[in-house]
Amino acid sequence: MTRQESYRIVIEAEIRSQMLYEALAKSFRSAHTDFVFDELIILEKAHEEKVRAAFKKEFPNEDFKLMENLKLDLLGIDLSDPKNLLDFAISREELANSIYLDMAKESKDEGIKAMMLKFADEENQHKALLLAEIQRIQGAMKWYDPSELDGFMDD
Repeated sequence: MTRQESYRIVIEAEIRSQMLYEALAKSFRSAHTDFVFDELIILEKAHEEKVRAAFKKEFPNEDFKLMENLKLDLLGIDLSDPKNLLDFAISREELANSIYLDMAKESKDEGIKAMMLKFADEENQHKALLLAEIQRIQGAMKWYDPSELDGFMDD
């Protein structure tokens, strides 16, 4: 795979992630979940823009073309199961992390290398947000009024 192909693949992955989070925000219809997905959309768009800029920096005389008919493939995903959908989103974040790490290893430009490593770390943070969302929808994450714990932590 060439560097140009790596750039195309990662930008397409960022666009697909945006599509996924837009669809999830519509399907979950929860104010809290909408906030999480809206935030992820913003982060994925920022990655897309910065990776496009890195491509132009590394290949200033080359045109960039995305795959025609770019769409999100949800075949085999149980769309009625929120956990299954979130697991799919997590797998996409893991894939993006892996691609960014590979691109960082191959980069000769220290600025691009640092950006790719930062994005790889951010994809791990996105994964953590999605894992927290799974816990929240499954009821494993409960929030308590701290005053309810008064007396339990006293010496």
